[in-house]
This record gives sequence, structure tokens and C-alpha cells, in this order.
Amino acid sequence: MGLLGVRKDGRFIGSLTGLRFVAAATVAVGHGALALRHDWLAQLVAQISSIGMTLFFVLSGFVLWLNYAESFSTKPFTGAMRSFAIARIARLYPMYAVVVLGIVGLKGGDPRALGFVLTMTQAWFPALDDKMLVAVIPSIQHLWSISVEFFFYLLFPFICIGLAGVRRLTTVMLLAIVNMLAFAVAIFVFFRYGSTFLESVFPLPADNGMQWLTYYAPYLHVAQFLAGCLVAMAYLERAAKPVSRGEQGGVTVLFWLSVVGLALLPVLLFFQPRLPHDYLAIEIAVRLGEVAFFSVIMLGASRYGLARFLSWRAMIIGGECSYSVYLLHPFLMRIAMVGTSDIVTVPEFVLRLCLFVAVTTAVAWGAYSLVEAPSRAWLRRVMGTSAPRDVLRAT
Repeated sequence: MGLLGVRKDGRFIGSLTGLRFVAAATVAVGHGALALRHDWLAQLVAQISSIGMTLFFVLSGFVLWLNYAESFSTKPFTGAMRSFAIARIARLYPMYAVVVLGIVGLKGGDPRALGFVLTMTQAWFPALDDKMLVAVIPSIQHLWSISVEFFFYLLFPFICIGLAGVRRLTTVMLLAIVNMLAFAVAIFVFFRYGSTFLESVFPLPADNGMQWLTYYAPYLHVAQFLAGCLVAMAYLERAAKPVSRGEQGGVTVLFWLSVVGLALLPVLLFFQPRLPHDYLAIEIAVRLGEVAFFSVIMLGASRYGLARFLSWRAMIIGGECSYSVYLLHPFLMRIAMVGTSDIVTVPEFVLRLCLFVAVTTAVAWGAYSLVEAPSRAWLRRVMGTSAPRDVLRAT
């Protein structure tokens, strides 16, 4: 075992990196589906994009806790904060700025909205004039999630301070349950009373306002990020202990039940608009299910060696460039549509989505190699910090 209990065989980081690619690929597939077909099948497949976003947010909390939480409890706050801020800005901003400035330079955009986008705060506020802020520049609307991620970065040091004294697994599990209950209550309150609040404060159409409050805004997603932190704490508490046969068997069962559960969630989301009386119940069930299932999967893939395909070299390569996959995929969507027939059959639909993900990943790897990784390394070198290699090294 190395620092933070990470396995020296590289399997742990491989599984996490592979999960990053799964998240990026599901978002790309969900968005690409509606570009190819406009029937029930495309609408069903499109639901996986929001589930992929949840995976990003939970995984973000997991990885940040493993990489940086210890420094906030063992180093002076200002020093730990400086290293953390430099590392995360170097991770997110260079490629983000290239995409924003490149697309806005080509297509134009409201300069007022551009200010929010460049400061990664566009998801924090509901509107600009009478339009939802994240949609003022439509070509880069998908960058809302990066704004949410940046919001998490600002919260993370304070989460570390608040959880610094927690060591026992039972306490971590209790906090995870409390977080889930608070998440359920927050969803209920936002959906039941959010429109009334927005109508009295912001001049947004009701549908757009609720869409911002319940999906694009970072505030509900905090529970997903916090869940990832708590799962990482549970992992660390168990990392140095041997795995019994009973424990391995129990987790294996929960792991595959979680996989099945995740596969069923898009079906629930597909039927949600068609079941207005059950809309809120489905929303709560799906959101809590996503967090619970991904928590089990992350533990199973890290500590218990399940889903080893996540550590395959191809998956690791995809995970390394997953950020660029996410940033670039909307601009490559036409690749999936080249030469399409008037009626896209199911086999063609599947084949084109696979081709879209493959080509997007190849382009993203080029962007990662030429822009993302070199700029990140340069910024860290200039600022005098380094990546947490003892955690992030993949072998």
C-alpha cells in the first residue's frame, strides 16, 4: 500500500480512470442519440447523459478526497489551499479556455454571458435578462457542468475541515445516510416550492427557471459530490484491512445489483414525463439510486477488484482524455450523421454512436496530448507545484 492506501499494482487508479471514460462516453452517446433519431428509442438512450453527469460529480468527490483531503489536515491551510487551487485550475482551465475562446471567436456570443463563462460561474446564477444564463451562448451550453465542478472546488476545503475528525466507518456510513436523506428533502423542496421562489425573484419562464434550479445549478449536485467524498473515506478506512471471502462475495452481489439498477434508471427517466402524478417520486428515486449505485460500484472497482475491464489500457487512455471528450463532443456530433439514410435503423444507430464515441475519443486524445496535458504541466511547473503522483500514477 502507498499513500492513501492506493494499490501499487495500479488497478485502483485504472478503475477510476476507466470510470471517467464511461462517464464521458455516456454523456456523448446520450447527446448523439437525439441527433440521429427522433423516436422513443433515441429519447430512451438520451436519458443516460444525465446519469453520466452524476457519475462525474460523485467520482469528482471520490478522487479529490483521495488526492487532497490529507493535505488539509496535515499542512497549514494556506499552503494546502494554494497547492489545491493551482492543481485544479491547471487541470480545468487551459483546455476550457481554448474551447470557449475558439467557439465564441467562430460563432460569437453575448460578451456579458462570456464573462460568466470565462469565470466558470454561469451555472451559479439563473438568468441574464430574461434568458437562462447557461443557454445564452447555446454552442457552449454543455459547459454548465464545469461551472458546477468549479463550485465544488470552492466548497471542498471546507468539507475537508468539517470532516477532518471523522475516522470510524460507522460514522462515515451514518453521514452518508444523512446526506442521502438531506438530498431527498432538498429535491422535494426544490421541486415543490422552487417555481414559487423563482417567480418572485427572477424573470424567467417557469419551465426554464425550474430546469436551472433542479438541473443546471450546482446546489442540488452538492449532495452527489459529498457522497463521493464519503465513499472515499469509507475506502480509506478499509484499505489496509484484508478482504474476507464473505465480504468479497457480499460486495460482488451488491456491485452487480447496482449495475442492473443503473441500467433501469434511464427507463424510469423515459417514463417520468408520461407519469405526471409520479414525477417527483421518480425524480427522488432516480437521483438517490444514482448516488447509491455509483457509490457501490466505485468501492467494488477500487477495493474489491471488480469490473477489471475498467483498467484495460484502452479504458485508461479514454479516461485520461475524458475531459477533452466532454468538452469537444458537441462539436463533433455531425460525424455521427454523415451519410445517414432517411430512416436510421437500429443497427445503424448503434454503429454510428460507437463510431461517434471512437472518433471523438481520438480527437480528444490529440487535444489532450497537444493542449491539455502540456498546459497543465507548464502551469504546475511555473507555480511550483506537482501532481499527486503517488495517487494518480497508472502502471
